Amino acid sequence: MAGLGVWLVCLLALASWYQAHYIHGFTDHNPKFLNADHNDQWFENLITLLPPKTSQGRVIQFWQPKCLCNRFALPHSLKNTQIARSLGVEHITIIPSRYQSDIPTLQALNPNTQLITLDEKQLSDWPASPSVLIEGPFSQLLYIGPLGYGAFCSQASTGVIEQQLIHMDKGTIRPFHNVVGKGCFCPWNE
Repeated sequence: MAGLGVWLVCLLALASWYQAHYIHGFTDHNPKFLNADHNDQWFENLITLLPPKTSQGRVIQFWQPKCLCNRFALPHSLKNTQIARSLGVEHITIIPSRYQSDIPTLQALNPNTQLITLDEKQLSDWPASPSVLIEGPFSQLLYIGPLGYGAFCSQASTGVIEQQLIHMDKGTIRPFHNVVGKGCFCPWNE
């Protein structure tokens, strides 16, 4: 019985530690992203660092390879990549340049994305990872935020990102800044 009690205390301590370190709001590390004008300006600066767009739009994913939250986000990431590919939308994954040596492993995990490394200083104020942007046909910001909702969101659907891509394909999309939700995130500059 004492062993069970120790096990429960350890489990609760681990859960508390996990919650304190990884479960927070998307913009907790940079509240400037609560402002849509800031997001649009930041996005305009970002696309100058990227190769020219090769399709009507593109999904731009931010991925910290060592982030514990990736285990929850990977199914969403793979689903988003499949949806983008089926709609003819380019998919890019940005990782910090210090992970350049991880590109072959990451490319094997998700061969349908173009991996790009950018210096951490170029993206120093990006709020959290894993996360995503959607760039529209006229280089406008159509989505900003997490890959899914909540700390343990459904792995069966990508929800809002899938809907944004479908609406972009139909020409009926409206920008959505998904910046207030809580979930499992790592700071970009971790």
